[in-house]
Parts: sequence; C-alpha cells; structure tokens
Amino acid sequence: MREPATAETARPFARLWERVCNARIPLWTVGLLGLCGVIVTIAFGAIVAQADRHGGLGKAAVQIAGIPNTLAGVYHGMFPNRPKLVLDYVPEPGGLHYPAGQSFVDPGYVLLTEFSNARQQRVIRLMRLSDGKVLREYAPDVRAMLQGSTFRSAIVDLQRDKTQRLYFPMHPMLTNDGGLILHDTSPLTRIDACGKRQWMIDGIFHHAVERAPDGTLWAADRQPRSRRPGLGPLFGDENIVHLRADGTVLRREAIIDILDRNGLGHLWRSRPYQDDPIHLNDVQPVPGDGPYWHAGDLLLSLRNLSMVALYRPAEGRIVWHREVPWRFQHDVAVIDDHRISVFDNNWRWNWQAPEKVETDGHNRVLVYDFATDTVRDPLGDAFRKLDIRTHAQGRAMPLPGGDFLIEETERGRLFRIAPDGSVRWRYVSADPDQHRYELRWSRYLDPIADKVGIQAAVNAICE
Repeated sequence: MREPATAETARPFARLWERVCNARIPLWTVGLLGLCGVIVTIAFGAIVAQADRHGGLGKAAVQIAGIPNTLAGVYHGMFPNRPKLVLDYVPEPGGLHYPAGQSFVDPGYVLLTEFSNARQQRVIRLMRLSDGKVLREYAPDVRAMLQGSTFRSAIVDLQRDKTQRLYFPMHPMLTNDGGLILHDTSPLTRIDACGKRQWMIDGIFHHAVERAPDGTLWAADRQPRSRRPGLGPLFGDENIVHLRADGTVLRREAIIDILDRNGLGHLWRSRPYQDDPIHLNDVQPVPGDGPYWHAGDLLLSLRNLSMVALYRPAEGRIVWHREVPWRFQHDVAVIDDHRISVFDNNWRWNWQAPEKVETDGHNRVLVYDFATDTVRDPLGDAFRKLDIRTHAQGRAMPLPGGDFLIEETERGRLFRIAPDGSVRWRYVSADPDQHRYELRWSRYLDPIADKVGIQAAVNAICE
C-alpha cells in the first residue's frame, strides 16, 4: 500500500516550485515571449474577423473569443441582476409624483419595463397615470417565448444572454387582446394577456417597434452573421422589417443597401473599420400624406451616423436626410404635418479614447421644421433644470397640447413636460431604499386610441 505523503516526501516538489518561481530569466527571453504573444493575438483576431474562411478553426476561435461573455453570463445568472446605472443619480422616492397644487391629471396610461425586486427579474407594467395604479404586470416566461429559435451568432447567445434574470424587454407594444409584442436583442415575440406565446419571429430584433396607420408593424433587426465580404462576425448588418400583426414578415431590407443605393455608402465604407457603423434605433412610419412626405414613408434614426433620414420604401429612395445638429440621437417622432422631434443624446466624442464618450452637459429634444429648414431646442432650460442626461438611450414622444413624454432611460426617470418646461408628473423607477432601476423605452397609451387593448389587459383572467 502506498505511503501517505509527508512533509519530507513533499519537500522536493516545494524546492522545485521555489526554483521555478525564483529563476532568473534573460531579458531577451521576456521580449521574445512578448513578441510571440503579440503575434498570436493578432493572428487570433484575424481568424475571428474572418471566421467563415477558416472552417473549424474559425468556429473554434469565435467560441474562445466568447468565453469572457459566457463567464459574465454565468455570473449574472448566479446573482440577482439589478440594472447597472450608467450615470450617477440623486436618490429619490420611487413611483408616480404630481407637483403639489397642480390641477392637471393625465387621462392616459403607460406601458413600462423595469426591474421587480419581488420577482428578481424585469417585468412589464401597465400603469394608469391618473393615480399610478398598476393594472397588470407581465412577467414573461423567457424560455417558452424563445423556444424554437435556431439562429447562431457571435453577437448574442440566447442561452447565455437571455435567461429569465437577464431578459430585459424593450419597447413592448400592447395588442388589442391585452397581450404584448416584445424583444430584447432577440427573437420578436407576441404573447397574450396571460403570457402564452402566440408567435415568434426568429432573429436579433432590437430597439423600437412601431405601428403604421394601416395596422402593420415596422421593426429593426440585425443579421446573425453578415454575408458581405470583409466583415467580422460581430458586424451590425441591420435591416428594417415590415410585418403584419399576425407575425407574417412582408419585407426585410438592409440599411447598407439603402445607403449604397442612394449614394451615401461612403458614410460607412470610408471610415475606419468598426463593427457598429450604423446603429439603427428607430423605424418610425409617418401618419399619412403630408406636404413633406407620402403615406408609407419612414423616418429612420441611424445613431452612429448621427443621421435622421426620410425613406420612401415604395421607391427605394431617401428623399431627405440630415446629420446635424443632433449627435448620436435616439427616437425620431412626427409632431404634425411639417415638424419632427429628435431625442438628441448630445454626445461629446473623443476619437482618441472612444470609451470616454459622454453627454455634453444634458440631452435635448430638437424640433426640426421642414417648412423653414430650422431646428429648435424648446425644452433646453427644462432639461438643464431637471439634469436629464441618459447616456446611450432615451425617448421623446409628442403628446396632445404640445407636451412631451420624456424617458431618461438609464437613470430610471419618466416625465411629462409641458411646452413651457413645467413638469406635469414624473415617475421614478426605484425600490423602497431609493435604489434606482433602469427603464426600457416606455410607451404612452392613449385612453381612446388604445382603449380596446387596455380593457382586454385589465379584464383578462388567467389560470
């Protein structure tokens, strides 16, 4: 029988380890190892960038490159994942707040996504704005919603990134049966009022989902892997997607093809290579014919080009576009037949240190007038006073009477602001300890236009 290890028998191993740790290594050896490391790193990056050309080696390289994200996903899956705030904030009580002495009462509703401390996951809440009462709370079964998805991508891994804890529904849309259409850089899914899946469109849908006057929907998605030559596996090759309310896809068109066809390909082709040169974040249908657009036209927000464009799908033509004065904007919306609004993140860019991009003071809602070719900042004073400065998100929805619904996404605040800059109400997403939670593109619901869906959600009885 083998004798158990003792201090004496283990001592040679200790001496060997001590020699290795204290060994003197010539400087040229260190330099050679460093050079080899640089060469291996460059070669590995080249293989990942051109994975399709390297067969099994390319696939293995992509899997290895994804290990840090996988470990991060495992970590977040083990611990409650509270939203990470990008910016600092002043703690304040959560919930809906009306200014003291104000007579205004909002007749509408809001559909918002936020973190539920009780459920330890994100939920969608249908809230009545007259009193802040939550009429329905949706806690989607993520595994059931995404079941059957088959795409594979280095951009997102559903098993790793979209667990019950990590799934963060973005810009949910209420349907007439009281259900929702939702996504989170994931397949687009429709559920009924009780959470049962009705349909799923596989793919990487992201940002806004908007309804056209004819009842069809417009959304944005990203190809799991671009098939264009010379582009890496993480390249954001994005599409506008037109679909029916039953989930039938009518049209899918690449932003790159739209830009190239309209003589604007240089805006992404002539810049230093990056994986996200365009960043489509809104596809907004116009409400009908007007002096500056036709029924069926779309307003597109292309964040990383700082461009808003008016696109006519029927002709494949960009009929108008502008790249200033907004900078890395989100959420373009129609105000009336000659004005649009743009939520301007107002970034100050540092080309030498892109990670240091920051809001230049505060966000803005810029109003562009097609009739006069002018831009105004009507809420500038209010934004400064309220210190509204979400980093890389944000919403600005025009409301009746000239009001705006403003979402400061990453700092968890929602406002209704009047034309004179006064706050009609504010909503703060926070727990009882005033820990602030992020929002996720809230949607204002009109008490008349959305009445059917609201009533169906309120009256639904689920087992």
